[in-house]
Amino acid sequence: MSYGKAHLEEKLLRALAEAIGELEDPRLFLLTVEGVRLSPDGRVLTVYVEAFSDEEKALLALHHAERRLLSQIARRVRLRHLPRLEFLPWRARPA
Repeated sequence: MSYGKAHLEEKLLRALAEAIGELEDPRLFLLTVEGVRLSPDGRVLTVYVEAFSDEEKALLALHHAERRLLSQIARRVRLRHLPRLEFLPWRARPA
């Protein structure tokens, strides 16, 4: 992975974690963004999260908030194209 991609993924992780923290959804209580992976073409940002309560409900809440989260990311990180967000549980990440 190049330095540029790693740096961008770190910025996206921080921006997304802040944006999720600002959501006032009880299903996202005690949710942590553990990692992100940007696809090689930059079209998909896979977000690995860990929920300490009901994980299915948390993933559903994130899916429903995707547009709001993309809007927040666009304000925090300068990108030519916004990626589609894909939320997965932390345990599903590739090794």
